[in-house]
Amino acid sequence: MPQVECPRCKRRAEGLERPPLPGEVGREIAENTCADCWKEWLGAQVILINEHSLSPANPDHYARLLAEMRVFLCFEAG
Repeated sequence: MPQVECPRCKRRAEGLERPPLPGEVGREIAENTCADCWKEWLGAQVILINEHSLSPANPDHYARLLAEMRVFLCFEAG
């Protein structure tokens, strides 16, 4: 697996084997997120989905999840 400089944990660590999502978003995640932080996001995402009754199939809910993901992974400020 490639090494990445992860903005969330501030360390150089193993990245993901492949982009976890399609398109530009998946590429950005793969290039900038370590595997450990991505795993933490997946757990946090489940909590968000359950607590707010979100459906990733709903475009508005998916957009919210992507926005929350970007903050969680420190791609942008909250």
